Amino acid sequence: MSRFNGVELTADAMQEAREQFAANSEACIAEVKSGDVKVNDPESYFVWMQQLAADALAGRSDHTLTFLQRAYFIQTGECVALLP
Repeated sequence: MSRFNGVELTADAMQEAREQFAANSEACIAEVKSGDVKVNDPESYFVWMQQLAADALAGRSDHTLTFLQRAYFIQTGECVALLP
């Protein structure tokens, strides 16, 4: 388990955050495929985003500040300001 802002994060909050990170990567792929967003090398971008999604689901992003902040928000409904 991980702690953030003095709170022990639950397995459910961690898993939901992983799924949200993966869904975000999939949404990035979808907006390029739809033509709403342009990138220089779509095929490389798709591979990169798919790897990010797989890494998120495997828990490889669990240590990042962004991930911990998201899991904390999912669990508590509170958004911690990172900058004053």
